[in-house]
Amino acid sequence: MAKKQTYDDPNNLQKIESSLSKAELYIENNQKKLTYIIGALILIIAAFFLYKNRVVEPRNVLAVESIWGAERFFEIDSFHIALYGNENVQGFLDIIDEFGSTKSGNLAKYYAGVCYLRMGEYDNAIKFLKAFRAHEDLLEQLKFNLLGDAYSNKQEYKTAAENYIKAAKISESEQFSSMYLLKAGMCYEKRNDKKSALSVYSEIKNKYPQSEEGQMIDKYIVRVTL
Repeated sequence: MAKKQTYDDPNNLQKIESSLSKAELYIENNQKKLTYIIGALILIIAAFFLYKNRVVEPRNVLAVESIWGAERFFEIDSFHIALYGNENVQGFLDIIDEFGSTKSGNLAKYYAGVCYLRMGEYDNAIKFLKAFRAHEDLLEQLKFNLLGDAYSNKQEYKTAAENYIKAAKISESEQFSSMYLLKAGMCYEKRNDKKSALSVYSEIKNKYPQSEEGQMIDKYIVRVTL
């Protein structure tokens, strides 16, 4: 059996010393080059933190301060002013243009989508709701539910049903998922797609029997099996 080498082995020590010497030689020969690389990395890191502290954070604060007025009009269903603003308030569309990359700018896209939906401008509603990036399950569900409403109002029932089903699957719950699935089934019925409607209604009956929709789902099932 071969003898196991240890750190005390003279051959091993010689190899280690040789490797260290090569590394030292490389550093010595490339010292200027390495200095430039390290310096460039330090500048990049410093620029990132400077940009974050001097540009990103102040813009986030300004965006938060700008959106509250539009939110106030949104809460009282003054959707036109909430969207377009007036002499005293910056509207969601202006906030999107100016602060679109901030959290408040992203939220303004959601608000804009809802405003357009309530105003009956369904293509614009779809445009802004799709642009909105939801980072929580509840907002993601609301987004797809509202997209379903917009497509349903456009009588694009297949796409509407697909969005309702997406909303139902994000965070399965008796309270919300059963409602979204029922809306999907009703869209399939409007397309006279009884097979898909039955599949959705059966899912409500099997998975959410205690929900409000689950307790009345039998009549929907009977309707599509006649």
